[in-house]
Amino acid sequence: MATDPLHFVRADFDQLEAYTPVKPLDVLAREIGLPVDRLVKLDANENLYGPVPQIVEAISKADFHIYPDPGQTALREAIAGYTGLRPEQVVGGSGADDLIDILIRLVRPEAIVTASPTFGMYGFLAKIDGARVVEVPRDAEFRPDFDGIASAVAAGARMVFLASPNNPTGNVLGNAEIEALCGIEALIVVDEAYAEFSATTAIPLLERFSNLVILRTFSKWAGLAGLRVGYSLSHAALAEKMMAIKQPYNVSVAADAAARAAIANKGTIFETVKCLVGERERMVTALARMDWLKPYPSQSNFVLFQVERGCAKDVAAALRRRGVLVRYYDRPDLANCIRISAGRPADTDRLVEALRAVEKE
Repeated sequence: MATDPLHFVRADFDQLEAYTPVKPLDVLAREIGLPVDRLVKLDANENLYGPVPQIVEAISKADFHIYPDPGQTALREAIAGYTGLRPEQVVGGSGADDLIDILIRLVRPEAIVTASPTFGMYGFLAKIDGARVVEVPRDAEFRPDFDGIASAVAAGARMVFLASPNNPTGNVLGNAEIEALCGIEALIVVDEAYAEFSATTAIPLLERFSNLVILRTFSKWAGLAGLRVGYSLSHAALAEKMMAIKQPYNVSVAADAAARAAIANKGTIFETVKCLVGERERMVTALARMDWLKPYPSQSNFVLFQVERGCAKDVAAALRRRGVLVRYYDRPDLANCIRISAGRPADTDRLVEALRAVEKE
């Protein structure tokens, strides 16, 4: 009997707004009509220096014909050494997104709280699991409304997701603010995907607050975005439950080897992190001279800019035609803003050159 296949799909998915990811270079090159080597990819907060040779060598030696260790033994030990915690407090994942999904499935909250604007995957994954998303707006300087967050928790939300530094605004949470949040009756998830660029972390608070979870990733600082490897840090009892419900082989052998090599060679990689922070500041200085772009303070590897003359969407499109890719957000709380990742010196030069050409238009 013929039937509509969507008859079997959850009815609430009709209202699900798809997450908008960035596209890979080869796809973009075909769309724009430029060769890959002419593109300046400043739209996804990646480390454009790429992985160090020691990581590539470690991947080449991985046993691809053998399933990964479901207990993530070596990986958890390496991350524990890197963060100063115990292996039993660590859970590895296929990027931080995987850990967000695991946490939401573990808690199954009726509602979660986010401080908008922020990373869209919190709300996206919550809705997939059937949770309601309470967006508590940030103020004009993108500071979270902590009273509003507490009110949402009092009204029934059981999880709070906050990024520090926040994506796409670049500002950090102070540990005193996180400490206060941990005093409310909810699981407090602090996403530190960009912590290596800010030199701030809530890790010291884990010893005191069992309702705190910290998310980290190797995508940004270590140049492993394409391998998808991240981790969570939490109370050991919570980590044990996360390990119990995760997909058994959620971290591939290549990602596992790469992450451990990144930790072993962190000093070399931190040189590229230092370079990206330097280019972030050089980009801010150069673009601030253009009186139509206002940078917001950032402690990450990207900067949010307010376009004060003209249309941000048109600016992003004009840059794209010139092979320079930046992120534009079509939403009221980021009205007329673009986000630009820090790149290498040549990438910054191309960005400035392209913006000057757009300015003349």
